[in-house]
Amino acid sequence: MWRFRLLVQLLIIYMLWNGVFAHTDTIFGYSKQYMMSYILGVTVVSAITTTMRTTDIAGDVLKGTVVNYLIKPISFFKYLLAKEAADKLIHVPLAIFEIGLLLVFFHPLLYIPSNIPLYLLFFLSVSMGWCISFFISLSLSFIAFWTTEIWAPRFIFTVVVSFVAGSLFPLDILPKPLYIVLLATPFPYFFYAPTAIVLGKAPWTLLIGSGIWLIISFTLARFIWQKGIKEFSFYGI
Repeated sequence: MWRFRLLVQLLIIYMLWNGVFAHTDTIFGYSKQYMMSYILGVTVVSAITTTMRTTDIAGDVLKGTVVNYLIKPISFFKYLLAKEAADKLIHVPLAIFEIGLLLVFFHPLLYIPSNIPLYLLFFLSVSMGWCISFFISLSLSFIAFWTTEIWAPRFIFTVVVSFVAGSLFPLDILPKPLYIVLLATPFPYFFYAPTAIVLGKAPWTLLIGSGIWLIISFTLARFIWQKGIKEFSFYGI
């Protein structure tokens, strides 16, 4: 049902932009070919960078089962990254399959980059975007060390990401001051940066912002985790 919801969302966004280009060839500096390529590219990128398993950690903290991670001779962060990577083996092929259905039924004209270095930059950008998303989502789950009210922060995070990460439209169509402000946040590096870079619509220097937020998000998650387990207590049979 989760994938079906995402498929419906993809169709809505595709139909919306298809309608926008019904009476014009170019809008906001994007041709229909580039815009459709961006929308479909974001679908694959979001399947990679959107974290799914970190939400379980909050429940583990509240139930006390997080102690199972503490007593095992494994790295907690590496273990969760491995779970996330395994989760991608399910969601990425499904996202590609959904795009395949859209291509079969609607036959959109797409732009396929032929510049190999762009794909290398894309791989680096999407990898860092995944890690940033992972560490921020993990930090939100760690709030459970201090309160049971973890639904509201995660809901706000999800809503913010859906609007300012570039899943609905490329962020560079926004007014330049707003675009620059958004680049100072971690959200554009989830979806927008990898997709825009591989399409040649954004400079490789966005990788610098990705690297900075990767360091910040990892440091924050590590700090909250260490702070939380020092104050964590659980009593049971």
